[in-house]
Amino acid sequence: MRRRARRDTAHRGAGQILSTTTFRPGSIDRATYLRFGLFYLGYYGYVGVISPYVSLFFADRGFSPVQIGVLMASFQLSRIVGPYLWGWLSDVTHTRVKLLRLAAITALLAFLAVPGIHSYGGMMAMMVGLNLITSAMSPLGDALTISTLRRHGAFDHRYGRVRMFGSVGFIVAVLMGGALFERFGMPAFPWLASAMLALFSLVVFGMRDAPDEGPRVAPPPALPLLRRPDVAWFLASAFLMMFAHAALYVFYSLYLEQLGYSKFAIGVMWTIGVVAEIVFFFFQGRLFGALALRTILAGTFVLAALRFGLTGYFAKYVWLMALVQVLHAATFGAHHSASLKRLQRWFAGPLQGRGQALYTGISYGVGGTLGGLAMGWTWKTLAPMHTFGLAALAALIGAVCAVMSFRREADVA
Repeated sequence: MRRRARRDTAHRGAGQILSTTTFRPGSIDRATYLRFGLFYLGYYGYVGVISPYVSLFFADRGFSPVQIGVLMASFQLSRIVGPYLWGWLSDVTHTRVKLLRLAAITALLAFLAVPGIHSYGGMMAMMVGLNLITSAMSPLGDALTISTLRRHGAFDHRYGRVRMFGSVGFIVAVLMGGALFERFGMPAFPWLASAMLALFSLVVFGMRDAPDEGPRVAPPPALPLLRRPDVAWFLASAFLMMFAHAALYVFYSLYLEQLGYSKFAIGVMWTIGVVAEIVFFFFQGRLFGALALRTILAGTFVLAALRFGLTGYFAKYVWLMALVQVLHAATFGAHHSASLKRLQRWFAGPLQGRGQALYTGISYGVGGTLGGLAMGWTWKTLAPMHTFGLAALAALIGAVCAVMSFRREADVA
């Protein structure tokens, strides 16, 4: 019992290591904000090409819906192992920027080879390898941003406005892609994605690592924290949210196209969601100051269930789909920020990189992979509308898991 108590104390200390140093909130300089903002602008510009259009690119290559579902699952498969590997490297080597630079350049070189790959097996191998590389970008970038903002006591009020740059990059890429693919067809897809990666690489080479948060010591183990019930319930909820979002990321564009929406209209739908996300990020500080974290986190799942249910069974109403896309502010924006804040309860300081990686691997990796496979099965065996019905059900179960993660806490704010 004493040994276990010492381990728990050590993990709590790792998670709260930043609390021993005080900084004036908001004192971080504008140049640092701009560097982080450009990072998110570049990364989510790349995501804005991939998420809405990669399934259409696969369809253009002649792959069936089931093959596309498996491809998208393999797309996520590397995010199960990749993020933790990259996070462990960053915690051990005490650098995130060098690893981001390596990932950016390698991903660019890999994507330039995509136009020459036409076989299904070759495309799957490329997607696994490519996403093993790009799986470093989001967790390492978030870890670097959060570490810096926490040192200045600025996470609640400043993270949203930094992350907002990513939403702008996503919108520009989605609209640019929609117009470009409408005119030149899906063969232009890999070239636009490569251009986004080239711009992202330039941004990363202008970034710097955050100062050390304390003396460099051997980082404590992170995996034992998974045995804590609150951590397990939280990660289960994150898994279910990304499981549900597989319907969006894998089949949303295909579903709308099947219903007669043009590629430009599909891009507009994605854009509406991201505009709502930008508004949320701008006012994030007010929401986090007004509501308990448990309320925010659980509420995002309830709204996700509503969003996916309406998308599945009422997608023929264009005005309703435009309105439903506004809920992206909750199902992605609010959920993302609330999850990152929640994660800091257990993973910070020397555990920051691996904590961020565990969250990414379990949610986007395992959740996205299994979600893509399940959604592909429902798409073929049942009906496309039931794909989104399954997503709504997963979101409702996720709401229960999110509430359970706060069950033993007296202070849930």
